[in-house]
Parts: sequence; structure tokens; C-alpha cells
Amino acid sequence: MLNLYAFFVLCGLFLIYSFIGWIIEVIFSFIVEHKFINRGFLVGPLVPIWGTAAILITLILRPDDSLFNLIISSAFIGTFLEYIVNYLMEKIFKARWWDYSNMPFNINGRVCLAYSCLFGLCGVLVVKVFNPLFFKMFLIMNNSVFCILVLILMLLVAIDFCISLNIVQKLKLSADSLRKDYTEEISKKVRAVLMNKSLGFKHLLKAFPNVKFEFKKK
Repeated sequence: MLNLYAFFVLCGLFLIYSFIGWIIEVIFSFIVEHKFINRGFLVGPLVPIWGTAAILITLILRPDDSLFNLIISSAFIGTFLEYIVNYLMEKIFKARWWDYSNMPFNINGRVCLAYSCLFGLCGVLVVKVFNPLFFKMFLIMNNSVFCILVLILMLLVAIDFCISLNIVQKLKLSADSLRKDYTEEISKKVRAVLMNKSLGFKHLLKAFPNVKFEFKKK
């Protein structure tokens, strides 16, 4: 059973790796789109799926595991998590937030081989390089100060999540009220209107440029 300090260490790792994941997503988007895009569901610079994957890899895998096992296991963990998150977000929000259908070796457009390989590589770096470094960094800090800092940041993340959730619900309602037909993909005209309605809408539509909403037919 985890003690309280170990729990805060995991939370600290979650925050760091979520931020690193955000950086990776931003760099990838910059390479493809040639412009800065604040990626991710949250308003802040975090992509929780990366942090969650890193925590699962930390709990399941060990530094003395073989390189092959680290790569394959990390790729499986990351891919499985991404598939589940994509599926749940689609069912909960009635929207398809990202789609890899145009990527080779994809599964239902939810996951693809390229990102699986990236998860595998990152998993090795997490276990072999970054975790030892971050553990040493945490030990240098005063335990109480560290726990309070992590608690504050996690509370901010929780607030961010609630705000983002509210934005998504309003976005869905606005898209539904503005639609001209019942196709799944938001039309360019409707998308342009939504982009000008609020900064929250603009962030999500830029972060997920291929989002598709499911509308109920009358």
C-alpha cells in the first residue's frame, strides 16, 4: 500500500510528465502545422494521458527489465490507455476528439503504430533516465514543501479540468444549435462561428482540429 509521501511523489511525476507530454504534442503540431497550438483537453499546459501513461509505466515496469520488455510493455500501456481514453471521451461527450484513420496501421482510428512506437521509446526514457533524475530531485526538497506544492498544483489541475469540462459542454450545445445539417463533422462555417464565440472554444477547436460531434436526428 502506498504511503502518503509516495502518493505525492506519483502526483508530482504525473504533473511533470503531463507537462512533458504537452511539450511533445506542441512540438509535433509545430512541425506539422508550422505554428504554435496549445494542445490537450485542459486549458493549462498539461496533457494528462501522458502523465497517466508514465505513472502506469512507473508502477508496472522496473529499471532492470530488459530493453525489449520496456519498449513493448510501454508501447502496449500507452496504446491501450489512448484507445480507452478516446473511446470514453467519445461516449461521454458524444464527440470524436482525434482520429488516426489517415495514419498507417491504426485501430479504428483511435490509436496508430507511430504513437505506439513513441510511447515505447518514451517508456524507456521514463524508467531508465527521467524517473531516477526526478526521484533525486524530490529527495533534495523538503518533504512538507514538496507535498504542499504538489497539492496546490493538483488542485489547480482539478479546477482546470472542471473549467474545461464546462467549455466542452457549452461547445457541444453551441455546435448543436448552429448546425445546418446532421453530418458528424462541424462545417467550416459553423466552426468559424464557434471560434469567435469564446477563447475556450478557440482553444479546444485548435487543440483538436479534427473533432467530430455526434448529433441526434430529429
